[in-house]
Amino acid sequence: MKKLLLASSILSASLVQANTQLDTQTVTASRLPENVINDAQFVVIDRAEIEQSNVQSLPELLALQPGIQYTRNGGRLNTTNLYINGLDSKRITILVNGERIGSGTNGTAQFQLIAPEQVERIEIIKGARGALYGADAQGGVINIITRNDSQETQISAAYGNDKTREISIRTSKKLDKTNLYFNAQHDATDGYDIRDDEESDDDGYERYSINGGVSLDIDSSQKVKLDYLRAKGNYEYDGNNQFSNNADFDNQSLSAGYQYSGDKLSINLSAGRSEDNSWDYVDSEKRSADDLFATSKNTANLSAGYDITDNHTVILGADYQSIDVSESGVEYDETNEDTKGVYVGYRFNNEYLGVELGARDDDNNRYGNFRSFNTAANFTADTGDIISISQATAFRTPTFNDLYFPGFGNPELEPEKSRIWALSYQKPYETGSVQINGQRAVFNNLIAFNSNFEAENVGKASINSISVSWRQEWSQSLNSTISQDWVDAKDDESGERLRRVAPRSSKAILNHSWNKFSTQFEALYFEGSPIRDGGDRLASYSLFNLSTNYQVSEKLDVGLRLDNISDREYETISTYPAPRRGWLLKTRFAF
Repeated sequence: MKKLLLASSILSASLVQANTQLDTQTVTASRLPENVINDAQFVVIDRAEIEQSNVQSLPELLALQPGIQYTRNGGRLNTTNLYINGLDSKRITILVNGERIGSGTNGTAQFQLIAPEQVERIEIIKGARGALYGADAQGGVINIITRNDSQETQISAAYGNDKTREISIRTSKKLDKTNLYFNAQHDATDGYDIRDDEESDDDGYERYSINGGVSLDIDSSQKVKLDYLRAKGNYEYDGNNQFSNNADFDNQSLSAGYQYSGDKLSINLSAGRSEDNSWDYVDSEKRSADDLFATSKNTANLSAGYDITDNHTVILGADYQSIDVSESGVEYDETNEDTKGVYVGYRFNNEYLGVELGARDDDNNRYGNFRSFNTAANFTADTGDIISISQATAFRTPTFNDLYFPGFGNPELEPEKSRIWALSYQKPYETGSVQINGQRAVFNNLIAFNSNFEAENVGKASINSISVSWRQEWSQSLNSTISQDWVDAKDDESGERLRRVAPRSSKAILNHSWNKFSTQFEALYFEGSPIRDGGDRLASYSLFNLSTNYQVSEKLDVGLRLDNISDREYETISTYPAPRRGWLLKTRFAF
């Protein structure tokens, strides 16, 4: 059975259409067509996996993958920080349909606000991709692809603990070479008390989501597409005394693209606009303009690849990004930032050797020029064993909050620079594979917050990680994935551990199908992370989750998810209890 995997590229995020043999992969690119060189750092979560898991949030889905974990301030829509190999959300580039999203004020993308029902697949690139994306791509890239390809109309509904309810509808229409699609969803919950303090109340959320667009196949080599996604709603949280305890959000993204794929030449032209708006206020009051944190982001990209021969490819590209936070209620000393980038790459690939070289120059209006480089090599033995090595440089500019937030900002901050090395080994065999990935990331001028919550540059810090995973097909109906991750994150000058990253995590995912039933069992363990840099640790914890689906008929299926079956008390952030035992019953009907 064929699966979609993310292709390895120094200068483009690509989709792989591959069978189970690593040495026979071929590529259908999302940006540029190219041969697979190495898939050790690449994962795609497709729609079938999303529906099998029945998860209620994208962070929970992503955290099932080796090398990925998250922390969250309470409920599923509350502030979430994702980690790839120990590097957090500010060092991960988040895309929707290939275009950047995220806040210019705090530097992260609120991807947890995107409902899983709106997502067709998720492409994950683990490791630095500064030569392609420039700033903030130190830890990796996550591309969230919305649902756009269905010839059926589907209605889904769900109900769960804490009065959690959900209803959605999606439909599409094929008109010759044109495909029109539309999805809408509403979900809400009464929630639970997410803060361990004197105030005792339930903190719920409500969300409305829509997604729609059109794609046109001009001919066999040309395609254009337009897509719109919006999520709007509210979630509650417990502030301290007089501080805010309510948040409204209104996030949207618009993307447009043109792709040409010829025998030797490939071209991708794309543009996008995203808006990230949030209001934090006390629930006894109405929100005001002063409560708003607003970011408008415009992006554009032009890339071209040319196959000199079957083994040699050159890639050229240019992109642009502008960020505007002037609509925010906070008075920042500066409110605009724009970056222009150009990049070039070279790829060589044959049966035994793959080589990638890439270089990029960014011109930032506040900090001037930055140069990023990527080098990678992939060696394949006659036995199918694969050894991959890579080295990359990357950078991150301070956010507007880092620089100018009243009382906490530091306008003297310097950009953060990093150098990242990776080494991986893959052992494929007839019924599975073993993979070992190691990464070392060294940061100069690491941007962090001190004990007074003031932004400062840490002289030097390092994050080392090792991930070991074993995937096994026991039979046509039974498969498993077991992984073990280690992360060592510390300030190299003081020797203190960096907070919130679990030093060790273990994951076992078991999938079984029988007749009309399919079941997924998840066993997860996370060692307690430091509460503060060099300080006390949170308690370690284990989670056991179960998801099962029953195909009632060709058009109707029913799913049930049980989270935290053992009802474990735990925290991913100090004083913010995570959800206890929960359940969700879901049904989908197509017509």
